[in-house]
Amino acid sequence: MNRSGQAVRETVLARLRLSAYDLPTRDKIPAIRQMMKVDGPGLALDIGIGTGYTTYSVFDDRPTVCVDVDTANLRNYDGRVCSVPGARRPLCVVAEAAALPFKAETFRFVLCSEVMEHLEDDDAATRELARVMAPDGRAVITVPYTGLGFTSFLGLLRIKTVHDFPGPEYHARPGYDEASLARLMERHGLSIQRQAYYFRLFTRLATEFVSLAHLSYQRLVHGRRAWTWADVTAAERSPALRLYTWTFPLLWAFSRLDRLLTSRRGFGLVAAVEKAPARPASGPIRETATARRRQGSRS
Repeated sequence: MNRSGQAVRETVLARLRLSAYDLPTRDKIPAIRQMMKVDGPGLALDIGIGTGYTTYSVFDDRPTVCVDVDTANLRNYDGRVCSVPGARRPLCVVAEAAALPFKAETFRFVLCSEVMEHLEDDDAATRELARVMAPDGRAVITVPYTGLGFTSFLGLLRIKTVHDFPGPEYHARPGYDEASLARLMERHGLSIQRQAYYFRLFTRLATEFVSLAHLSYQRLVHGRRAWTWADVTAAERSPALRLYTWTFPLLWAFSRLDRLLTSRRGFGLVAAVEKAPARPASGPIRETATARRRQGSRS
């Protein structure tokens, strides 16, 4: 990337800076970028963009189609990217993950981050992901990891969060472990090529502290139990969020203690997925013919 392109990238990410203060988002982006291997030509798709910070961090200025069920998320992302001179305008589409309005084999790069756990019908969404992905494409999927026996300390304490109440952030399931995610992919002709973990202990603990403070703020100030990223973005100039940005460096430094735990699993699972090779249709026929020849020689 040349100097001009780098300047555009930095400016766009600065306009989307709210998610830069989200600890799990900051933690997962390096793992996604490493697994996606975005090189060469090809159209990109992000299913469920949220604020779009992860979208742009991964795909930069590559032609990218952005899908979300929340119009406000798409409008906010489009407006902020387009406000930067020289930035490529994203193609924003309101659609369900289980009903993508695109032709088959359209996208070489697909991102589906923190989406599957929200969907009642994750099979339908995976089927659609497989349909629109190019034969030589790659998808990267991130989900909450259930292999530790629990997905959050607040959950262990039976403290309800935004994920427990109806709305775009509601979780239809706690998450996935390696086996359940692999089975979901395999049912639709996909295979996991590589997987890793993020969101380890110290990042989880710091995030729990932030979540508890945010829950209290939303209920006391706004009287609501459910909200969207667009709601949070609309309040980014509030005194509460300004206070949070001031304390963020300390929280981030604490979360970096996870470098001591890189051999351990985390509370987030990231997987690189490709289309499984098709099985040759002639195999069973040849075997049947051979069996018949053997049977004939015996008689």
